[in-house]
Amino acid sequence: MAFKTPANRDLPSRMIRRTRKRKNGQPWIGYYYDGRDEQGKRKEIPLGSDLNEAKLKWAKFEYKNPPIIARNMGEVFDRYEERIIPGKKPRTQQDNLKELKQLRKCFDKAPIDAITP
Repeated sequence: MAFKTPANRDLPSRMIRRTRKRKNGQPWIGYYYDGRDEQGKRKEIPLGSDLNEAKLKWAKFEYKNPPIIARNMGEVFDRYEERIIPGKKPRTQQDNLKELKQLRKCFDKAPIDAITP
């Protein structure tokens, strides 16, 4: 079995990212489903250029539940609290929970795209 290229490791199985350079020099990114047709031949099915929409279409091909798409920071904080914090040491967990409490006051309803460093 071949390994996925480093550019596609963040994508689900059978999903491919294609990057092309446009005439104006800007990159174009498209996502494809690496599937098979009726004769068993390999066929790339376009999923679109938006990653979130592409993952939803991919889920339909794979017959899986669509992934949860985070639209605001509150959802990101929830996932961080349930997945990342339990793997840390107890004192760090306490500190992170206190920090999240403060961050939620300002950023809980904020859209992800609106926040910049």
